[in-house]
Amino acid sequence: MCRVTKTLLVCLLVAGASGVARAQSDVVGARAIGQGEAARATPTGAEGPLLNPAGMSLSRQYVIEANYGFNVEQLGHQAHVSVVDSVTSRVAAGLFYDFIYAQPKLGFDWAGGRVESTQLTRTGHVAGLSLSIPLGDKFIIGATAKYLHLDTTAPLPAGTVPQNITLDTVNGITFDVGLLVRLGEKFRIAAIGYNLWDHGSRESPLSLGMAIAVTPVPQLNINFDAVLNFTGYQTYHLDQMTGKVSHDDRVTGRLGPGIEWVVASKVPLRVGVVYDSGLPGTFITAGLGYVSTSFGVDLGYRAKVQGGIENVLMVGVRIFVD
Repeated sequence: MCRVTKTLLVCLLVAGASGVARAQSDVVGARAIGQGEAARATPTGAEGPLLNPAGMSLSRQYVIEANYGFNVEQLGHQAHVSVVDSVTSRVAAGLFYDFIYAQPKLGFDWAGGRVESTQLTRTGHVAGLSLSIPLGDKFIIGATAKYLHLDTTAPLPAGTVPQNITLDTVNGITFDVGLLVRLGEKFRIAAIGYNLWDHGSRESPLSLGMAIAVTPVPQLNINFDAVLNFTGYQTYHLDQMTGKVSHDDRVTGRLGPGIEWVVASKVPLRVGVVYDSGLPGTFITAGLGYVSTSFGVDLGYRAKVQGGIENVLMVGVRIFVD
């Protein structure tokens, strides 16, 4: 049997890091995914805890929400449930839970040979509490405390000890802080710091989100979001003589515009574009929904059109409690 050395483990980690599935900070709901993930300046319901906790105070509502997403190529599943209450108190609150499971495929070099393709396993849980409070008429601040337990593992060649290796893992608490500014009735800007307690994992990268939203008429929202990722993409360096590993963090951006048009005050139509310089990759998105006074249903779709193939479908259900 071949015994895995520290150097070989590092080589596998270096080779596999770029193939690991999208980080938890890029998890969005069905409404946001349909409009280019651009909803940080106009988040409602579950989008508050997921994208910008300050947004929970934008509207008064008690909403129970569930989202399910499926990544076709990675056999990936994402389930989200949340309760957001901005009615009971001046301080809006949200509780949420996410389950993530995916099986992306990846090839890597191993002990002088190459494994052309193997199936990774990415699984984990995220739970958290979000709070927000208005400061006057223009400013809203919010914060999210969350617990993450996520792992990405890969099987090693037959006869190897151990049989599996962990490519990435995070198990701990981190937090987000958001600010939203209302500039009159038609303009909003937002800034959000994600994972401010950095655990050194691709699953919880230190990031900065920025957004602007324009509402020229009540039925139309035009959004542009950008997220700077400071620690999610790393270039590793291995000293062949000493086995010492070092790495450089590579700052990347994920950005794009999105539009939502609400027809007859009940049927939202959404389109958007996303570009990620870290992959690199370009996506187009689309979505639609139906909203009444008691419930809402949303569908979202994201397709990669440059830099590979990826198709993600999401469905969300909202229940508004009087």
